[in-house]
Amino acid sequence: MDDSTSWQHTTATQTLYFHPDYLDAVRAEQKTTTVRFRDPVETGPVSLVFELDDEVALPGVVTQVTAKTFAQLSESDARADGFRDLAELHDRLRFHYPQIEPTNTIAIVHFRLAK
Repeated sequence: MDDSTSWQHTTATQTLYFHPDYLDAVRAEQKTTTVRFRDPVETGPVSLVFELDDEVALPGVVTQVTAKTFAQLSESDARADGFRDLAELHDRLRFHYPQIEPTNTIAIVHFRLAK
């Protein structure tokens, strides 16, 4: 029996789920980050999944994950996430995460579409 398979590194691709509203902005590369709360993400290959009637999955790469508090988010964070301004980002995050507080740590996930 060959035992070599037990030593092989698995390269399972992680999945990031997105609201369907963000599909066009991601495809156009106008949205290059996503803010996540209590959703661990690592750098490396990722499947960007948009939850539509017919699920859409785009191959991507998480290039960086930065931790900061909700209160530390900036205008540039908001623009990279595809929003007009910080107020719009805050509103959207409160929609997705109603329990989020200013002192909660969030992850800013930087990603790009795979070429």
